[in-house]
Amino acid sequence: MQNSSRFWYKAVFGLALALALTGLIMGQVSAEDVPPATPTTPAMDHSQIPTLQGPFATPQDVTKACLACHTDAAGEIMHTTHWTWEYVNEVTGQTVGKKTLINNFCIDIQSNEPRCTSCHVGYGWKDKNYDFSVQENVDCLVCHDTTGEYKKFPTGAGLPVTEPKEFPVGSGVIWNPPDLAKVAQNIGLTSNKTCGNCHFYGGGGDEVKHGDLDSSLVSPSYELDVHMSADGQNFTCTTCHMTTDHEIVGSRYSMDPEQWKGCENCHGQTPHELASLNQHAAKVACQTCHIPEYARGGIPTKMTWDWSKAGELVDGKPVVRKDETGHVIYDGQKGEFTVAHDVIPEYVWFNGQVEYTLAGDKIDPTGVVNINTFLGDKDDPQAKIWPVKRFEAIQPYDSKNNILVIPHLFGKDEFAYWGNYDWNKAITFGMEYAGLPYSGEYDFVKSQMYWPITHMVAPASEALTCRDCHTAEGSRLDFAALGYSETDTARLTNFPPVTTIEVLNPPQFSPETCTNCHTEEHALWQASQHGKNGVGCVACHNLDGEGEHPAVAFTIEKTAETCGSCHIKEYEEMQNSKHGEIGMTCNACHNPHSQELLTVGENTTACINCHRDQSENVTHSTHAAAGLDCKSCHLGSETGHTFGVNLATCNTCHEDIHSANSLQSTAPAVEQAEAEATPQPVGIQLPSWLLIVAAILIGAVLSWAVFGREPGSASRK
Repeated sequence: MQNSSRFWYKAVFGLALALALTGLIMGQVSAEDVPPATPTTPAMDHSQIPTLQGPFATPQDVTKACLACHTDAAGEIMHTTHWTWEYVNEVTGQTVGKKTLINNFCIDIQSNEPRCTSCHVGYGWKDKNYDFSVQENVDCLVCHDTTGEYKKFPTGAGLPVTEPKEFPVGSGVIWNPPDLAKVAQNIGLTSNKTCGNCHFYGGGGDEVKHGDLDSSLVSPSYELDVHMSADGQNFTCTTCHMTTDHEIVGSRYSMDPEQWKGCENCHGQTPHELASLNQHAAKVACQTCHIPEYARGGIPTKMTWDWSKAGELVDGKPVVRKDETGHVIYDGQKGEFTVAHDVIPEYVWFNGQVEYTLAGDKIDPTGVVNINTFLGDKDDPQAKIWPVKRFEAIQPYDSKNNILVIPHLFGKDEFAYWGNYDWNKAITFGMEYAGLPYSGEYDFVKSQMYWPITHMVAPASEALTCRDCHTAEGSRLDFAALGYSETDTARLTNFPPVTTIEVLNPPQFSPETCTNCHTEEHALWQASQHGKNGVGCVACHNLDGEGEHPAVAFTIEKTAETCGSCHIKEYEEMQNSKHGEIGMTCNACHNPHSQELLTVGENTTACINCHRDQSENVTHSTHAAAGLDCKSCHLGSETGHTFGVNLATCNTCHEDIHSANSLQSTAPAVEQAEAEATPQPVGIQLPSWLLIVAAILIGAVLSWAVFGREPGSASRK
């Protein structure tokens, strides 16, 4: 009896196994039913670390707890510009950084530390006597918080509040003390938000300074930034600004190409298929074409700041005025502003190095003072044409010593401008604090400051094209201002490329010269769009080397790249089409001199030259009866030179094809199509009853094979 029971237990097991195997064989078990694998290497759970359980009396206590494990972290931070706010540029010989630099928005940190250092990666920088050697003053949480609840108080010298506090006063906005233990237990990698808490709001507000950095980049759309969008590359700030021992590459003080490779790190030195575009990449920064406008995230950036108009008060309080969109354009504390969004950049030569007007440097008040100057010119092998934001201001200066001044703006003392609105008192205190001379006489001077545009990279379809720069009117680039000669400027500002005697010398390069031999081609060219627009022979037939024709032959290569140099969009579409896959070039369909479509014999379109079967099939169709040909569907605004037809192509003519009445009348067909489109189990499909019978039989066979005898049979001795 015991043997019989054991047998049936095993038989049932065999039957279940057989049933599962049968299900797999018959296609009843889908791979989609298998649960996804669970990650095997979860991140460190800081909530379980004893030293982080708290409570913490001060944020410095959190840092001490962090350093118990991360023993080298504070020392690494203390060697970075995030901590020192100081940078020694070995190329220019200048010592720069937020610690001492004068700018033309908030002017200077000196004597205003508690307000400015709210974005310092440390605690307690209240004045010039701050001790930069105290490790527990390093703020670990400001970069590694993931809760979103940790905030430094705007006027607290880098510290969060310890009790609820209203700011700005009278606004009703309450700043609450963070739960330090909770934040410490939930730290993680840096993010766009943690970096942006300072870098998006520098200069006193969202998108004030840079033009390409604002809160819209916390979670940007693909159209705003292809790299940082979740639908694109999903980059964080440190994807490009890579970090070693807490030192982060990339700085507006120096973008030395030996240290900062930028786009080339991923895209290389020849990022385009077209050689002509790669030639541009040698002298034109990627950002110039791929960031057509800045402040594109819906948040305007400050373009001008006039300090001379500050001081308007009502009942002792500064007046604030806003534009129709709700953005501040006047503040009695700071003066008058202009803001703008979707701004076309200005363009300058830039080799990665920046020179600054430092505190104490002599200025010329009769002109515009350059707070900083981007170095490089046309002949500099390291320089490229870069897009920049130019920020204009009117700020105070010592009208006798001719130096920019440092006003004491923030504080509760009698000298702070935001208390007494007395420029002379504020400047006297600020200059003495900074150790600089002040004559006692001040005035206001125009200044400008440049910011490199490197973020908000648009999709490739929105990049600049030839016509944006190479036109005589409306060109983005001022070639003369960039250092090009009159002849070169004339050549570079004509698109399509004009090659006439008036523009280019020697005259041997003129199309008229080619008529001596190429009479037929010249006649076709004259009647073509190229001829009418002045696109000469040498625009396509370049010289192979130095010299004059006919001593050195002109190229006669009929490559798609030759046309693609100007027809970039069409070239890219063609390369991504079936025609491009088999290596067809433009001249397979177009006569290169007349640009007309080629036909053979009595063919009505160039398509029939190859697609004869398809053309015969369509001859008796309703489309042909309506007078449509190949181009009607395969070369429209929706298809371009991909020649691929899609739903939008059909909708060009059949606008009402999906109306409610049409859907109702075709409902059975739709239902059938949906049924056919429903994923079906993979494998051999059999009736369910046959599956059960098969499972029983397979189970019985397995049982017999395992035990080799019937249940209840006598044991052999």
